[in-house]
Amino acid sequence: MIPRIGRAHQISQQITTYLTTLKDRGFSGDVTTSYAERLSMAIDNSIYQLTPQAVVYPRSTSDVQLLAKLAIDKQFQSLTFTPRGGGTGTNGQALTEGIMVDMSRYMQKILQINVAEKWVRVEAGVIKDQLNQFLAPYGYFFHLNYQPVIEPPWVA
Repeated sequence: MIPRIGRAHQISQQITTYLTTLKDRGFSGDVTTSYAERLSMAIDNSIYQLTPQAVVYPRSTSDVQLLAKLAIDKQFQSLTFTPRGGGTGTNGQALTEGIMVDMSRYMQKILQINVAEKWVRVEAGVIKDQLNQFLAPYGYFFHLNYQPVIEPPWVA
């Protein structure tokens, strides 16, 4: 049975301490524990539902590094972090009851293109439609080409 989203649960003291320490150390992104925002992040394109205790929106690579550096501190090692992009996953992989790290609010820049070598460097929050709009004038598009596997490679 798939659990329903319940009433707002308390934010753990450990997460509250982590978020306070994060801001004190210079995190420039947004941090929220509001029930409304957590509830909006409790679903994705799957049938699953999990309400995070907090959502953080890093503004830069430095913010992401700070998140990770603080997470390895002994007092925070039991916390869970889940990255989230556009929430289009169909298996609930962007959902967590811990801290959701949403890159899509600020980290959506296309940083570099090398037409000759056919590659693009982007921030983690860039979505496929945005990338394809950028690539169109160059005559390119990004497409995930999933090849169905008929037999596992170990089958002779």
